[in-house]
Amino acid sequence: MRLTRILPPTRSKLSVLLAMLQFALFAPALRAQTFSPTPSLTIPSYDIAPRSEATGALVSDFSLTVRTDALSHFVERQTVASDDVATQVMEADVRGFQTTTTSVQLQSVNSSSTARLHILLTGTVSSNTVGLTSQARVATLGNHTFSVTKPVFFDGHRFLTKPAYGSLQARQFPQAVNSIASGMPLLGPIGDRIARREVFRRMPNSDAIVVRQVAADVLPKINAQVDRQLAELNGKWQSLRRTISRVSGGRPTSWAARTTDNSFTLSASSPSSTQRMAASGQPLATDLHDQEVVAVTFSQDSINRWLAAQPLGGLTIPDTALQQALQTFQNAKDDPQAILQLLQRQTESSVEPLIFSLKLAASMPVSLALEGGLLTLQIRFQVVPKLAPASQMHQMRIVLGGQGATDGKWTIALRQISVDPADRNAVPDAWTTLIGAQATQMVERVPPSELPRTLDLRHIDQRIPTVRIHRIQCEGGQLRISFNLDARSQEVTIRRFVN
Repeated sequence: MRLTRILPPTRSKLSVLLAMLQFALFAPALRAQTFSPTPSLTIPSYDIAPRSEATGALVSDFSLTVRTDALSHFVERQTVASDDVATQVMEADVRGFQTTTTSVQLQSVNSSSTARLHILLTGTVSSNTVGLTSQARVATLGNHTFSVTKPVFFDGHRFLTKPAYGSLQARQFPQAVNSIASGMPLLGPIGDRIARREVFRRMPNSDAIVVRQVAADVLPKINAQVDRQLAELNGKWQSLRRTISRVSGGRPTSWAARTTDNSFTLSASSPSSTQRMAASGQPLATDLHDQEVVAVTFSQDSINRWLAAQPLGGLTIPDTALQQALQTFQNAKDDPQAILQLLQRQTESSVEPLIFSLKLAASMPVSLALEGGLLTLQIRFQVVPKLAPASQMHQMRIVLGGQGATDGKWTIALRQISVDPADRNAVPDAWTTLIGAQATQMVERVPPSELPRTLDLRHIDQRIPTVRIHRIQCEGGQLRISFNLDARSQEVTIRRFVN
């Protein structure tokens, strides 16, 4: 048998082995996403909420309550963004690309004095990278996950925010580890195995670096994006407040906001409204019940202030335009602006009457009373004959009541019309008696008006779901209208979440 002498390694082979040993000792953990005992990072929250001067009033001129699930339609979205990766992790030069997928939702937190909302952002950062050192090449797939909360506060005057907080976790999955000896007979596989073991041994250190890099990349983008949107929202809100103040006659208004764990409420009150409404009895609830997703409450005082600010005082309507005016009123059930435009045209009109004109009172010509489930429209006017003295100032009370219908509509019916002298101490004149008699006969002749219960407001914003009138209440000087989701909107919402 022929014996073969085993020779010691040559100098070149020793150099390769020394290089592999050097790699095993100093090779960096490369940027990629891995599963290890410590690949997570937690960003603590700021527990101190902004101080607010506003407090939630028990009664108000106006309130709007929206279920958080419905409000979330304006926030919910999913975004996908891709970026190149070019960074340094320990001693490794890392190159590749990553895709960030982010889902956004809205959550409300119970708070009675200041509305507290959480913008919840969850997502993943998927990456495909290659890390290079002088000793090795490592190809890695990654799948980072993050869950971040961006707190938002609203006191009725402005939106405030705090830095985002949450947690991030890195998962790295090395796909190929090649040492500088790869491809060499015998030594190549050995070097690759040594390098791979060392990569996994040092992975916790690289995970810690990677997750901090993800936090440094994701959190500033989230903070900047939400802060920018809130700044725009503050500008729009201030503009809307100025418009509301102008329409309501410039009366000082105090705004407040609060939240429960499933709803958001915005309310407005004037300095004297709380006292007046408290004296009128228990206010209608602003909280949502049953299937309600939105509830709007108005006080009769706020409605009457708005009516007083309209161009109605002293308005004179000639008999030649009266029929047209009545037709416009009937056709404008869903468009109050059309009525105001008609009144404005009548104010500017100089048409001569054939027989008489109706002249509205200079002060508070039109007002509402809300009590006992009924809406009473009060109109103060006098008849001005063309060739005779004007009548006394009359006050007409038109009592309206509504009820639901089974065909997807609701009806509003004329319950009573009465005409009396506007001055309670005055004796009715001939015109008051005549108009009162005619008005009494009208109650039996005017059929109930049918109005749709379903409101499609997508022309305002496509994200507003179609809603349906759930309940209308008139009690204690307040009007409360609540809505639920239309069945078709619920089907669309379900499909949206299922898909």
